[in-house]
Amino acid sequence: MKQPTEQRWNPRKQIETEVILHFSDMGVVHAKARDISYGGIRIDVRPLVLHPNTRVRLTFIVRQAAEVVHRSVEALVIHMNRHGCGLMFNGLDRHAFRLLSTLMHVEAQAAAGW
Repeated sequence: MKQPTEQRWNPRKQIETEVILHFSDMGVVHAKARDISYGGIRIDVRPLVLHPNTRVRLTFIVRQAAEVVHRSVEALVIHMNRHGCGLMFNGLDRHAFRLLSTLMHVEAQAAAGW
């Protein structure tokens, strides 16, 4: 059986990392990221239900050498289903773009066993 072709302009990379969501009305929620691209991310927030068009601040916890760095990016909830929640990044600056590049590169190296 032929695998479906990725339809996004920027393919997603599988990722397993913890993230923190900051909501203006709900406070802070911890979630697990499942896949990521330069356009957005899929996270698991179950049993919490997020509604489309909800704005959040997403914070990544990144381990670099001997330190832990927190990097944040603005995002918008696009959809929610039983498989997770899809977020679209808003207004990536060069620091956020570099963060995403680092996350995808590190995950690719880990998957390859480097």
